[in-house]
Amino acid sequence: MRTAAALLAALVIPALYVSPAYASPTRAEFVRKGDAVCTETKRELAPIIKRAQEAKSLPVSRQWAELADIWADQIVIQKRFTARFKAIGVPAGDSTARALVALLDRGVVLAQRVQQGFAAHDVVVLQTALPAYLRLALTTNKRVVAYGFHTCGR
Repeated sequence: MRTAAALLAALVIPALYVSPAYASPTRAEFVRKGDAVCTETKRELAPIIKRAQEAKSLPVSRQWAELADIWADQIVIQKRFTARFKAIGVPAGDSTARALVALLDRGVVLAQRVQQGFAAHDVVVLQTALPAYLRLALTTNKRVVAYGFHTCGR
């Protein structure tokens, strides 16, 4: 009997403390927490943006490698951003929020293609991957702003 009670306590008590962490956020919480993740990520991206500006002045022969490195570093940040954003959860029944979060994975895939194009000096890959990445980024940013984010998408 004590074993059954102990087992029940071991299962129920942690559930009482863990359940709120898995509760869906409200729309306001989703936006607030998402904007906080975006603010943090923008700070992380600042050095990469600076490196990209500086890469413009490099000889073309060195730009390929530098751009491949910049995109690789951006992808690390982008993956971390995606994981942080997914950890927020989405408001229950909110298909728009769910779709926005799903776009983050697509962005990582396209960024990886761009990086691979620069690494391989493959203009053909870049001719499709880079415009696809930019289209997705611009479209996603517009949708995020329309959803109600104040930092994300701007």
